[in-house]
Amino acid sequence: MAETSALARTRCLVTGGAGFIGSNLTRFLLEAGSSVTVLDNFVTGRPEHLPRVDNLTVIHGNIVTFAGIGELCAESDFVFHLAAQVGNVKSLEETETDAATNILGSVRLLKSCRGTRLRKLVYSSSSAIFGEAERLPIDESHPQRPASFYALSKLAAERYALLAREHWNVPAVCLRYFNVFGLPMENNEYTGVISIFFNRLKAGQPLTIYGDGEQLRDFVYVRDVARANVLAALRAEPGSVFNIGTGVASSVRGLALTMRDLTGQDVGIHYGPSRSSEVRRSVADIGRARAGLGFEPGYDLRQGLAEMWEALAVDSALPR
Repeated sequence: MAETSALARTRCLVTGGAGFIGSNLTRFLLEAGSSVTVLDNFVTGRPEHLPRVDNLTVIHGNIVTFAGIGELCAESDFVFHLAAQVGNVKSLEETETDAATNILGSVRLLKSCRGTRLRKLVYSSSSAIFGEAERLPIDESHPQRPASFYALSKLAAERYALLAREHWNVPAVCLRYFNVFGLPMENNEYTGVISIFFNRLKAGQPLTIYGDGEQLRDFVYVRDVARANVLAALRAEPGSVFNIGTGVASSVRGLALTMRDLTGQDVGIHYGPSRSSEVRRSVADIGRARAGLGFEPGYDLRQGLAEMWEALAVDSALPR
């Protein structure tokens, strides 16, 4: 991407930069010549997700309590805010931590950016804020009815970011991610369906689909999400909001068949009971991101899956 030259010799802060999306973004920024500081509490992020290079500083700290957040923001050209407690189910179990991290942590970061030389703050939001779709594809003006505390916390932080632009002149932009997939895979009970399926395929185990498998998702590759963050930092008007996905609907059943075919793992596909809280349909309208950012997905679902499987095969001597 030609615009990455504009990042050379800039200073970037990435909160949650050792996590799944954050580590991909951090690597992108480093390769573009930025000096990057990562702030991560390493609850889900891992130090091994990050390279050891001179232009990277890694700080073990919590966005809610880290005392030096003001100094980090004051010396940054761009702030990418990805630090969050993630998970709809987890937010029902750890609601106070969810609110403290996702809302209060975001407010604290926004306040720390007030009055600085910051060129852009890019906030990572989620398509979970929409709840069940009334229409497809989902554009940015679609009604927002969060159905979990996690989704509510992401929407609340969005609103704080946009009001911080209005009242504090913080140049904030919000990106609403749809179903992001890629490496490094997260291994926990809240991991995405693609990570779960790959782990089972690696082990030669059958895939389990909950419900009829006709649930629709918009799977967007993590490398494209990293690019979207950079485009937002360089091109977006402060105060704007963008959906980040592919605009392509994929069923969960179709995903399972594609992954089974791609990997050559002849495992069964089993069906379990539907999950009552699961969103049935979620597909992005990315017209605004195309027009306002010049964003165009570089990977379709199969290409992204193939790149993942190739990397997993190298690591574990799986068939290719």
